[in-house]
Amino acid sequence: MIVHSMTFTEIQNELYNDLPTLKNKILYCQKEFKRRVLKASRYPFAYSYDCYTRIKKNHFILTFTAMKRSGKKNPLVGVYGLYTRAEGVYAVALAIEEEFITIFSPHFFKRYRERIAKDFLASAGDLIKRYFATHRGFSYAVLSEDMKAVYRSLENKIDDGSDCFVCVTTAGYCFGERQGNIYIMKTIVSEDMLFENQKETFSDLREKFIRTNKELYGI
Repeated sequence: MIVHSMTFTEIQNELYNDLPTLKNKILYCQKEFKRRVLKASRYPFAYSYDCYTRIKKNHFILTFTAMKRSGKKNPLVGVYGLYTRAEGVYAVALAIEEEFITIFSPHFFKRYRERIAKDFLASAGDLIKRYFATHRGFSYAVLSEDMKAVYRSLENKIDDGSDCFVCVTTAGYCFGERQGNIYIMKTIVSEDMLFENQKETFSDLREKFIRTNKELYGI
């Protein structure tokens, strides 16, 4: 179980060590997802499942995505851990093959609610599921000075001494900080929030993202 005193590294170890206990649950969800795909009328189709490990009671979200009907046999699978602290709900995306994590802060989802989803009634859990089910893929870059200026104009704070980055997703531009193999997402902005000269700063990264999405997902 994740407790308040844990560091990010301890949270990473806790989730990776506990995830294998969900093996049977993951297989069940995958079978159930196939039935949902067969009934779907629009694609990509995604569905999320809440899972709790039996002993440690860690909360995981499993998000399955079929890009088309035949995708039911080999869906994209996202695995996310949730935990709560006084400031709100955190989400942790696990990269299964490489064993690094991306931690999404409560402030990130606050900005996502305000700037992207524009939904002030959804619960924190439902909003998090919507983000992971709707927005996929990203292209990553270390912040240049021009990118830092954009960040400051929108959030008014940045730690110049930290390993800061920006990545493009289907939702917009996400800014964060890297600590070793742990990425911490701090905030998100939409494309339409940027001035034209600011969009030019991110144009190469956006083009890379579009090319990658076409290669991986055909979209």
